[in-house]
Amino acid sequence: MTDRIVLEPEEIAGMIRGARLLELRVDTPPDTRERRLAAAMTAMDALCGLSQRAGTNAVWDVLEMLERRELLAFSTLMASELSETAFSAAG
Repeated sequence: MTDRIVLEPEEIAGMIRGARLLELRVDTPPDTRERRLAAAMTAMDALCGLSQRAGTNAVWDVLEMLERRELLAFSTLMASELSETAFSAAG
């Protein structure tokens, strides 16, 4: 098992909100964009750790804490990140 960041579900949801992905725009300064994306990636790492520790239902519980727009922004970013890896839905 890979070492993952260990956070409580509420902390993960807060980290996703704190990344403020909804505020990213084309003209967002590069350093601000990098900080926010890094925060979102850290939240994703913590979400993966939660999945390993507590299962998929715990992940759904975290995602349920987000507003619809936050969830869409986060899931769009994560889909983009996964497409650049060797991830396969087939396992």
